Amino acid sequence: MQKKRKVLRAPFIVTVAAAASLAGAVALPGCDPTVQGGSCPEELPETGSSCEADDLSCDYTDSCDNPIGYRCVDGAWQVESEMSCNPPPPPECPAEMPATGSACWQIGAGCAYGGPPDCPDPTIVTCGEDGTWSVTVAVSCNPPPPACPEELPADGDPCEAGIGTCSFMMPTGCGPLPVDGECVLQGDTWRWQVHELFCNPPPPEECLRAATADACASLGPTCQWLVPGCADEPGPPALAAVGCFPSLPCETDKACPAGTLCQEVVVNPCVASSPDGVTCAACGEYKNVCVPPSAATTSG
Repeated sequence: MQKKRKVLRAPFIVTVAAAASLAGAVALPGCDPTVQGGSCPEELPETGSSCEADDLSCDYTDSCDNPIGYRCVDGAWQVESEMSCNPPPPPECPAEMPATGSACWQIGAGCAYGGPPDCPDPTIVTCGEDGTWSVTVAVSCNPPPPACPEELPADGDPCEAGIGTCSFMMPTGCGPLPVDGECVLQGDTWRWQVHELFCNPPPPEECLRAATADACASLGPTCQWLVPGCADEPGPPALAAVGCFPSLPCETDKACPAGTLCQEVVVNPCVASSPDGVTCAACGEYKNVCVPPSAATTSG
């Protein structure tokens, strides 16, 4: 007896699309594993990679935390919207020298900054690994400050910035007294500001009452202790007696205190300048002195 042959089925071809529809989202060799049917991939897709659901939009965040959108167009992912993740970098070196410890982003960058004209070598600052500026080459330059003038300037005279305060000795009726002049900025100009000096010298007639050299010196430069010098004849006479006299320069009696006369006499220049009795080679000096009438002398 003949057995019945089984009917052969017609041959068929399984396509990739059909296999995918039968097996779900089965990843076949050469396929993009980010494609998950009609849903958005979990990770940011590559531009141009394949997709299935046209007009599907997916939103992601890029490495700069900026929003970026992708759309499936004609079976491929295309960038729909994105923000620039590469802003223009700031200049490598700040215009002015940064403070030590201030923040920087230029890791390893070194910047040179010049100092005053008297300091030709620059100071180098470097952006360290910790993201802060530090001085790597410190230039030590301390130019001397401007010098104080030899004489006391007038109040309001221009001065050099940075000179600060200067002390001067100012002759007064109370003797040489210290007075300060300060260089200050007035408007846009540096000018001297001279501090006011107060002095109440004794009246010249007080000199005639001083009986000793120490008492005369205590009255200040208003008075002078004089000792007779060696006079030659003919010529002005020697001072009549040792004593304390007004220091006023005189040419006539009008310049002297009331009750005194202006007379040219010979004094001892050594003792006059050194009341303690220091001697010197000279013994006579011509000097106009305000003397009381009883001390006035005439040349013999």
